Amino acid sequence: MCQNRIGTVKAEMENVKLFFENYGLLYTSTIIIAFLGILTIRNIIRIVEKLLIGSTVDASLINFISTIVKILLYLALLFICLGRLNVPLNGVVSALSAITLAIGLAVQDIIGGVANGIMMVTSKLFKVNDYVDIGDYSGSVKEIKLLHTVLVTPDNKTITIPNKVVFSSSITNYSEYKVRRLDTIFGIDYDSNVEKAKRVLLELASSSPLVLKDPKPMIVVKELKDSEIDLLLRVWVNSKDYWDLTWFLNEKGLDALVKEGIEVPYPQLTLSYRKGEKKK
Repeated sequence: MCQNRIGTVKAEMENVKLFFENYGLLYTSTIIIAFLGILTIRNIIRIVEKLLIGSTVDASLINFISTIVKILLYLALLFICLGRLNVPLNGVVSALSAITLAIGLAVQDIIGGVANGIMMVTSKLFKVNDYVDIGDYSGSVKEIKLLHTVLVTPDNKTITIPNKVVFSSSITNYSEYKVRRLDTIFGIDYDSNVEKAKRVLLELASSSPLVLKDPKPMIVVKELKDSEIDLLLRVWVNSKDYWDLTWFLNEKGLDALVKEGIEVPYPQLTLSYRKGEKKK
């Protein structure tokens, strides 16, 4: 019995010895290749990211491109290692295809958002710090990510818009040109002197260093409403100064009109009572 066990142990040890003689070098070399491959891939990714940062590629694409490169390199390393071990690659490819398909179906909305983000960035519809209208939203572009775009409104609210919505919305980029037109409406009473009101508002516009001299500011009667005359003051301003000048004209324009004795109408409610009806 004891001799049989000794014989079995010797046989097992012989099998282990034969395995290492036949496959030890193969497995050891494959592990070394995998280890060196991982180090090499990490260095390649660092180099790619440095090159992308120093290029004209949009910042929002750098992380995406480096991730794609990383995935492709690791897949290549995997196939090299499996090929050395004589693993049938057909089965591996089929399994990866099935897994990829399942993941794709599960995250198809995310993939669609990423695709929209890439198309949006590459088409350069706008860039960070541009002031834009995206559908019903307005604000300065704070971030452009692969899945969403972040706007900051003039009242300092942060709006996050999915790129799927961004790409399907109408987009107006006010920062594409350095100069913008600013139209401001002022309502005055019908008893007011229209020419005087126009002169006061033109003087106000000319006094602001934010208003461009060319084209010259202009003012016209825009509309005759039921209870007021609407004057349209049109000036031109550098895009970066648009909101500062908007607030200046809205505030100082009203003050200037009132100071010159020009009546500014306000909403009024007239109540009438039938004879014999008590007031509430």
